[in-house]
Amino acid sequence: MKIHFLSDKEKLEEIIKITGISRSELARRLEVSYKTLYRWLDKNVVPHPSLSNDIEQLFKEYVDLRDVVLQLRNKLKNPIRILKNNKEIRDKFFLEMTYHSNAIEGSRLTVKETERAFEGKKVRGKEFFEVLEAINHRNALEFLLDKICYGFKIDQNYILKLHEIVMYNFSNKLPGKYRTGFVNLTNTEKVLPSAQDVPLRMGKLIKNINNYKKEPVKKIAHDHYEFEVIHPFFDGNGRVGRLIMITQLLSKGFAPAIVQIDDRYKYYMALGKADYGDYKNIVQMVCDCIIKGYHFFEKNTKREK
Repeated sequence: MKIHFLSDKEKLEEIIKITGISRSELARRLEVSYKTLYRWLDKNVVPHPSLSNDIEQLFKEYVDLRDVVLQLRNKLKNPIRILKNNKEIRDKFFLEMTYHSNAIEGSRLTVKETERAFEGKKVRGKEFFEVLEAINHRNALEFLLDKICYGFKIDQNYILKLHEIVMYNFSNKLPGKYRTGFVNLTNTEKVLPSAQDVPLRMGKLIKNINNYKKEPVKKIAHDHYEFEVIHPFFDGNGRVGRLIMITQLLSKGFAPAIVQIDDRYKYYMALGKADYGDYKNIVQMVCDCIIKGYHFFEKNTKREK
């Protein structure tokens, strides 16, 4: 299976098309000579990887990634079926998602150590709770994949079950139950709802969570922000929120969004900007992570013909 991703040349051409920027100005923005840009665009010279990364960042700044994601959805049909039917890809997916999602929340486990935890082996130099977090997250992904189908409808019981699995054996975190007290976040100035308001706010979110209208990716990004702002649990909100987002994306035929540890700063910044009504960054961020999901399938299905 081959998924076509935009080449550096195509990205440059798209930036020029969208912005109307001149080649001279584009070269200046990329801090390269006009001659270098000319070779990329007209002579099919491939940029150095470091410059390719600069092109990628500029592309994300100017181009609405929703169009790219929709194109990729048409290239890869039914990612749910691939994950359900291919154990090797599924295991790699569980490892990738678990490592990154837990690392974002502060886990010190490496990818190899996460894999050892999955295999039931001892992980030296790490706390037992870190190993348990890895196993719990994998189990939550297994539950998700067992339940998911195209058009799957999320309800309160599903969300609470995800949290119950993610927080298994962390009884002080009230697994599977909304928080009963105040929580304080260090990465936002947003005032969180009181514990008394959580059930009402979650009820409103869940009532509309399966209504995607004409812009599903934008809706899913907004839902993710809203869930994190409600912060319905004492702990595990980030992990459960990302699992909900994966559920929504798969149910609509998209690849799962892979939020990587290297994205943590951009991720928090995007959520923070949404606090002030600017949702562009969180939508672009989610799109970027969906594209990484498609890259995951591309990389792991090359041997399948």
